[in-house]
Amino acid sequence: MNLDALRTLVNISLYGNYRRVADIMHISQPAITKRIRVLEEHFGHKLVERCGASMRLTPAGQALLPYFQRILATFDEASRRLSEPGKWKGTIRLGAVDTIISTWLTDFLDLHQQRYPNIKIEVVSAPTLDLLDELRQGNVDIGMVLGPSYDRALAEVSLCIMDVAFYGAPEPGQPPSAQPRKMAPEALSEANIITFPRGSRPYVDVVQRLAQLQLPATPSVSGCTSLFTMRSMAERGLGVITLPRSMATEARLQELDLGLDLPSMGFAAVYDPAGAPPMYAVTCALAADVASAYARRVGNGVHVPPGPTAVPPRAESFE
Repeated sequence: MNLDALRTLVNISLYGNYRRVADIMHISQPAITKRIRVLEEHFGHKLVERCGASMRLTPAGQALLPYFQRILATFDEASRRLSEPGKWKGTIRLGAVDTIISTWLTDFLDLHQQRYPNIKIEVVSAPTLDLLDELRQGNVDIGMVLGPSYDRALAEVSLCIMDVAFYGAPEPGQPPSAQPRKMAPEALSEANIITFPRGSRPYVDVVQRLAQLQLPATPSVSGCTSLFTMRSMAERGLGVITLPRSMATEARLQELDLGLDLPSMGFAAVYDPAGAPPMYAVTCALAADVASAYARRVGNGVHVPPGPTAVPPRAESFE
């Protein structure tokens, strides 16, 4: 059963003639019969009676008619709004992790403002776990987080993937080398390692991989919510940090070889589809486009995920 079948029954109620309905819907009369049969099999009742070239709804068909009309009216309203984005008005509360805020979020906000000037976006910065909690509580409309979220109740659109590496200050008086500098186990044991917020997936990855190394002592690992702060600390020799490769390009940092690799980080835009306005799906799709453009422009360890999730817009209005 699909919307075309519902629309066919509604048109039968309006015109009561096979040929007329076929002409209006640009389909054959056998196609009309097939669509009605699908409806009748689904509901277990005969819905249409044929009298020569004429048709009329049975009592069961009459009972279902107002429901079909409301479904189609809601769908058509959503379609009209998608074709008239300039008329949308409202506020979107957008939560984003610092990695996105520090890279391409301003590009997204600029493009979104150009295309949808009547939509105001309020930005909140927080780690993924906090943003998912805020999303479930209704305090955030869309979250741009580490993905996948593993929450089947949320609609999710893949954004981009970023490679991550260890960085520190170059050796005194030396420019950063193009090749990673090996870090001795003794030096690593005494290092102050600064990474993503405590409890986050990247933080756990760092702790688990360091535990696999045979070190004289366990290095100190701390979390930080600001990548710019982490980068500044590393440039001043205050610690070894983990950073997306794309953010290290313009910094005075030296990539470090600690004898282990860090997994790449994937990002996704998520929202609760229950009662969500179509603007949420449009906003997430635009974010995916901007993230792809950023990956193509930077190229340094930023990738477009294969087969991004397609999220169809829902029918509710956004006003």
